[in-house]
Amino acid sequence: MPPPVPPSVLTVTLAVSTMGARAEAVRLPAERAGVDHLILVQAAPVADLAKHYATRRDVRVVILDTLGLSKSRNAALAQATGDLIVFCDDDLGLDLDGIMALAKAFEQDGDLALAAGWRSRGSGAQMVGRRGRTERLTLFNSGRICAPELMVRRTAFGPNGVRFDTDFGLGARHGLGEEYVFVTDAFKAGLKGMSLPIITGQHDDISTGSDWDDPALMRGRQQVLSRVFGPWAWMIRPVYAWRHRRRLGSMRAVFGFALNRL
Repeated sequence: MPPPVPPSVLTVTLAVSTMGARAEAVRLPAERAGVDHLILVQAAPVADLAKHYATRRDVRVVILDTLGLSKSRNAALAQATGDLIVFCDDDLGLDLDGIMALAKAFEQDGDLALAAGWRSRGSGAQMVGRRGRTERLTLFNSGRICAPELMVRRTAFGPNGVRFDTDFGLGARHGLGEEYVFVTDAFKAGLKGMSLPIITGQHDDISTGSDWDDPALMRGRQQVLSRVFGPWAWMIRPVYAWRHRRRLGSMRAVFGFALNRL
């Protein structure tokens, strides 16, 4: 058994985005000093959700009148009170030891604005290959980041700071890629991000990013590359298409993606 992670000096808000009746089934880890939970509910049911979590002193429920995951994430940036924010979904299992280990990186580097850990791939997950390295994040190696891997320093994303682009993510015009657009916007704004060999949680359900058959999501991927790389996207699409050729399924699909003709 690994040694316990010492408490972090920095406080952490776990910002959970959820919708409707799913808010009553959110899986929360046990209370821990320095950690609070912010449950952001869109399309809220009639039930009083605050009463549902009344026994948890570390939980705050905020009802939103918006729809879309990126709008919920932006509300987290505005509503969170912790020094650090972790973006969570309502179907995730969180590893608090991993999350607090990730928080230590911010204590050790005052210039660090965001950090990414990894999601577990099952019991006994190994930190090998890229997963075992500490490296600076860039436009080229941060496309895999998603909740609950991403932790940000709240003060680095103040009221006039970088926000999630509401054209991307579930419930938006393009149904994926919001984290990638967000972190690369942060890099373009001069903020520093690191990837660390730390597991912060697990996601057992099939994610939107695993769907390579939906034409709308395929067009969304093309739009993500255009948003991230701008006028250089035409050079990136062929590389991306070749890298994912097995997922695309045919050479026709590879060429279609590369030429932005899906």
